[in-house]
Amino acid sequence: MNYNANTSNQGRGAAVLKIAVIALGIMLLGLGYYTYSTYKELSAQNDLLTDQKEQIINELDELKIDYDQKIKQNSELSGKVEEAKKRIETLKEEIQKQKKITARVLRKYKREIARLKVERDKLYKIADSLRLANQQLTVEKDSLAVNLDQQKQFNDTLLNKNEELSKTLNKAKILYPTNIHATGVKIRKSGKVIETSRKWRTQQIRVCFTIPKNDILDAGKQVFFVRVVNPDGKVLGTLDTIEVDGNQVQISNAEEVVYENKALQVCSFVKPNDEKKEIIKGDYLVEIYQNGVKVGTTHMTLK
Repeated sequence: MNYNANTSNQGRGAAVLKIAVIALGIMLLGLGYYTYSTYKELSAQNDLLTDQKEQIINELDELKIDYDQKIKQNSELSGKVEEAKKRIETLKEEIQKQKKITARVLRKYKREIARLKVERDKLYKIADSLRLANQQLTVEKDSLAVNLDQQKQFNDTLLNKNEELSKTLNKAKILYPTNIHATGVKIRKSGKVIETSRKWRTQQIRVCFTIPKNDILDAGKQVFFVRVVNPDGKVLGTLDTIEVDGNQVQISNAEEVVYENKALQVCSFVKPNDEKKEIIKGDYLVEIYQNGVKVGTTHMTLK
């Protein structure tokens, strides 16, 4: 009877122990699975945080490139651009130094990046406005330059026309004689003038011409200079010199007349200094000057 009871107790103890071992095994397996799952989850979470950290660093680099390429061209914003780039570099250095990255830390940097992007977009708009304004100023400047060039051309044209008109008026104010006639003359004691073409009878050279009517020229005194050159190139009478085109020209006689804007007949008598030497056979050149301009010329011949 006692033997059977002991045997029964031993059987129950073995069964309990077996169940306990099985239960412990199950618990160990569950703990191992939990530990493995937890480790795997933490590893995946760390990988994700690391990836997000790299993503933040890349976003910071892209922001810096945006400032360098798209906004830095505007010199008006250079101060703000440099300030933003320094903040980007500071954030990048901070996150790179973080050995243990957490979701809380990442959220902080993401908020900073979001603020930087908002500031960047504002600077974009300002930069675009400045660019458009500069383009408009360039267009207006080019247009102004064209207008100034056109005005200069117009002024130059007007100046040339004024100069031409001034020259025309000056020419119009010069009296160009007509009906110029020169001949040798002999003057009797009575004062009577006799024309001659013989050199031995010639005492003086008479040069007559008509001053035309001119309504532009003011009435008043006018001086005409007569120049007679004999066949030997000698200027008869040689009264004085006048300037013509920058050169000094000897003249034979000067006639001062009172001009009243009407046609006027004028005669000038040129007396040689030495009649026998200067009055010779041949062709004589006769020129008339007024206001430094040669206004008439003719020839005469003595036999």
